[in-house]
Amino acid sequence: MTVNKNAYFRAFKSSITRIYHANGAVVGAGFLVSNRYVLTCAHVITQALSIPENTSSAPSDLVDVDFPLIAPGQKIKVRVIFWKAVRDFSATSTVDAEDIAGLELQGELPSGVEPVRLLTADDLYEHPMRVFGFPRGHNGGVWADGVLQGEQASKWVQMEAVKVPGYEVEPGFSGAPVWDEALVGVVGMAVAVEKQREGVKSAFMIPTKVLSEAWSVINPLPSSTSILSASQNQKLIEMWKEKLYFFLEEEVKTDGVEAKFALKKKIEECKNKIQELMGEI
Repeated sequence: MTVNKNAYFRAFKSSITRIYHANGAVVGAGFLVSNRYVLTCAHVITQALSIPENTSSAPSDLVDVDFPLIAPGQKIKVRVIFWKAVRDFSATSTVDAEDIAGLELQGELPSGVEPVRLLTADDLYEHPMRVFGFPRGHNGGVWADGVLQGEQASKWVQMEAVKVPGYEVEPGFSGAPVWDEALVGVVGMAVAVEKQREGVKSAFMIPTKVLSEAWSVINPLPSSTSILSASQNQKLIEMWKEKLYFFLEEEVKTDGVEAKFALKKKIEECKNKIQELMGEI
């Protein structure tokens, strides 16, 4: 069966929701998983309602959302019908899930809005990904891209920004669907960013397998491991080259021995990665 990438990507863009605080501020993203239900992070909803992030019970207050890439400003009320609180590792929990909120639309969908194509896969390593979010100062949203990395013990999957410069996944992207360029579908939900280490452009997503185990409304399609096309491989090579050139320029401007050594390691990593990818074309 031929995969209609353009149609699936249009549906992906249409499904993205923008989630508002009562004062009109944008607090994060979400996405349509069926004709009635939206998925986002629990911490996005606690921000929207100005309640503690670790609130254990599903809040009852309604929240405003819209679909900015299809019907910007056409707000719809949603109510929380599913809740996995932040750091919810209770003894009764049967899945490695936290920070998930399921929302039910209280109004009609705008014309042209469609649910996303949800997929699961055993191996997402080095798949190019794309995500749309709302960092501070960008209520209209921005795109960030990068590559997917490995799974953590928590079952979250690491995402790494490769382009330098460029937007990375940061606060405001929480709740956004993560589009896998190789599998042509959504493979997870952005949930957190690396804040402990300066200069690290990493973030994390909850994969669709964990999301579907947590909330039965979510029914992803299984997908076989994808082999990247030549054009996708070339895109990754260009991203790593851009990163290499940046580090080479930084090395010239850097005097400290330790800083130079760290940059040399990064330069070597980029060169090895480019060589590896070129061998796969």
